[in-house]
Amino acid sequence: MPNKKRQPFYFFMLEVQKKQRERGKHYSLQEMPAIASPIWASMSKEEKAKYEEQAKRHNGQLGSSSSIKTCHGIDYTEVEREQRQAAKQQKTMKEDVRQMIKQAILAQKISSKTYFVIHINYFCQSRGSDGEPHYDAAELAILDFSLEDGIKRGMHTFMKLDTLPYGYSFEATRHTNDTHQLPLPPDTIGQTTIREAVLEVINFISEVDDDVCPPIFTFDDHIPVVRSIFDDVLSQLATANPGDVRIYSLSELLFHLKAATHSQAVIAAPQQPFASVFLAESYLERGTFDYAEGLPCEYHQEIDRVPNCSQTKIKGWAFSIIRSCAPDLGITFMEGKHEPMNTQPTPQPKIRDDESVFTATDLTSEANRSNFSHSAPIRNPWGAASQAPTGISSTANTSSYFNTTKDSSFANTDDFPLLRDIKRGKGRGNLL
Repeated sequence: MPNKKRQPFYFFMLEVQKKQRERGKHYSLQEMPAIASPIWASMSKEEKAKYEEQAKRHNGQLGSSSSIKTCHGIDYTEVEREQRQAAKQQKTMKEDVRQMIKQAILAQKISSKTYFVIHINYFCQSRGSDGEPHYDAAELAILDFSLEDGIKRGMHTFMKLDTLPYGYSFEATRHTNDTHQLPLPPDTIGQTTIREAVLEVINFISEVDDDVCPPIFTFDDHIPVVRSIFDDVLSQLATANPGDVRIYSLSELLFHLKAATHSQAVIAAPQQPFASVFLAESYLERGTFDYAEGLPCEYHQEIDRVPNCSQTKIKGWAFSIIRSCAPDLGITFMEGKHEPMNTQPTPQPKIRDDESVFTATDLTSEANRSNFSHSAPIRNPWGAASQAPTGISSTANTSSYFNTTKDSSFANTDDFPLLRDIKRGKGRGNLL
């Protein structure tokens, strides 16, 4: 049954009745009008506003009282609307990335197309009055790169923050100690506010001529952090629209870019395209270049928190994408541009299953009871011009790993009888 409409005076009576009960005086609801009316008549409009608000909510003028709400008091219909909006943004992002790569192929600029990568470290995650997560930025790094030129430009800065949100000191200490270990406010080492840093990022990406505001890419689980920080800043600017800055998935970019370079490969592609965006994300998550030379900032280098530096993150992602896609186009690598300085690639040859040098049957043959060696040459996956690291030769000799001579003790037939010597038992297993 629908709730009966109530007047503001009704909610005032309930409050007066509760106060009288706390004093030990119990009045019925029929007695309350005579007691509460003189007080109600002497109240100002501002004092009555609270009860008028309660009456409006009760009567459904500000929302039905029977509607489902979250633990933060947000109407679930609003949550569903945000979920539909997020799904629409995800679909738009995938289509934008697909079209961006497609246009680069048609314009024959797949190798020279510029991409932007960003990472932001933060002190803590808090919740505002709207229930949405908010992040207090601590460090920001962004760069641009292309497959042809490698890493071109970059920007890195620490944030200046006076105070943390009330009640989040423990959370900030825990998160900081587990990640970047930057000093907490008010002892931050940065001199740049987050507003100044975001505006500088917009100027940084606007210098590219082929797009007014190109998308910025970051790792998938980091998208909410970057998007929230940019929205908080841009929503305070009268001339800016938060929707103008697009924060997109880096694994989505790698998935489509690798498929494009593989289809345009000028040589036999050493690596196949990713079967899904999830596999592209797993490839980026490896952290192949976390400890490479020249990636972190000086501060994180000194405190030995290299993998958690924002600069390490973006450079490692860029090098990983270049390493996966650039060889398809026959691009020559330059240290510091396409790969870290002093990189020593280690060849990892793979033998196909149908080209195995021996099988289980061959182990019992006389032909394979001599020292085993594999004389087939191993192709250098880094090209003929690159040098193999010290101690690694271009051919493999595995004789030190296998010794299957007649004198080997494990080949004694008394310990390991042949299958033809085993007789079948009557329901009791095999009999020797």
